[in-house]
Amino acid sequence: MTEQLLMQNVPVLVDHTPGSRTTTVCVALGSGARHDPEGVAGATHMLEHLVMSVPLDGGPSLSERIERLGGNCNALTSPELLVIHAQVLNEDAPEVIGWIGTSLLRPELTAAHLDRERQVVLQELSAAASDPSDAVQDAFLARLFAGHPLGSPVGGDPESIARITVDGMREAHRQVLAGAPVAVSAVGGLPAEELLAALDKAGLGILPAAAPLGARPPQTPPPVRAGLPERWPDEFCWLMAGSRAPRHGDPRRHAYTVLGHLMGSSPASLLYARIRNDEALAYSFQSWSRSYSDTGAWRFLAGSEPANAPRLLDSFRSLLAEVASGGPGEEPFSAAVRQAVVEVVLRAESQQEAAIGLAADQALAADVTLPEQEIEAIGRVTADEVAAAAAEVARELVAVVRPEAD
Repeated sequence: MTEQLLMQNVPVLVDHTPGSRTTTVCVALGSGARHDPEGVAGATHMLEHLVMSVPLDGGPSLSERIERLGGNCNALTSPELLVIHAQVLNEDAPEVIGWIGTSLLRPELTAAHLDRERQVVLQELSAAASDPSDAVQDAFLARLFAGHPLGSPVGGDPESIARITVDGMREAHRQVLAGAPVAVSAVGGLPAEELLAALDKAGLGILPAAAPLGARPPQTPPPVRAGLPERWPDEFCWLMAGSRAPRHGDPRRHAYTVLGHLMGSSPASLLYARIRNDEALAYSFQSWSRSYSDTGAWRFLAGSEPANAPRLLDSFRSLLAEVASGGPGEEPFSAAVRQAVVEVVLRAESQQEAAIGLAADQALAADVTLPEQEIEAIGRVTADEVAAAAAEVARELVAVVRPEAD
């Protein structure tokens, strides 16, 4: 049972499980890559790195301290969120919350630390750029949201990373803490009263209240410029195809989730039967939908031999058109709905995923969708709604391939 509390300005979501010996704590701030200062893409991602890795009170970093306790921790930057989470034994959770507060509120931002982490981020970007399955996703979003911050890589690029200064990072940190909505969640065995006491001691309640991202005037993405690859590489490549999708909070988004399973990697999916069983065009592929505060992205990713890649795209488009015109069929539709429901259940039963989901929902939209509510919403999706989603994807389809043809 999730309980929503308020600690000064900060909403706190608690799912207390008395029998659990661990607790996952998550802090989510509603500021992400799309809010990076103009010309300095990757600033929020750099802040994530620094918060986790710089010395804490002159000693080991936040991540090292948590790992020394036997816990695990991580952070992530998305287009609209900066998230820090840690899973530790219940008895260690109050101390870890204090460390998270210090690292987030008072990170040690120096030129030496920035220069070291800059090199780490550049290595991360280089690794992603050398992997076509990563590069194709950045290329797809750049095309889908051309000229909009959602089209910029979350981690930035080498040129923008080189422009980040210590003063710039301090200003970015100040702006995140001053203007981003924040939420805290805890899932596991730590009682709510102990959690609140630890959060208060850590000073996390002093963060100012802010409007959720959905309440901010959005920078509307420009119209989609649909298009397909004109040339194909002569080596193994990765194809990504998709379109815009409904925003967070739009009830239509559940139909796009079901469509993702209908066109997913499960042997029960329509796409699996077509491109794996019937035509043997691809081994690795998947489809999914993601919603942001004002829009979304539905996408299909597949790896293919060069001779198969054009046929793979044609088969995907053909099946999409069939679903749009004639519906998904009763049995494949039922399987896709069940898969979407089980996906929600598995996230809810994962302590870490549940904690991240609670805090992220609250910071993103000031409204938490509980698993029971999401399951009910998915159960109300009709075959006609999925067909309409397929028609929308097909109508504004964007497709890119990496590596690019010579």
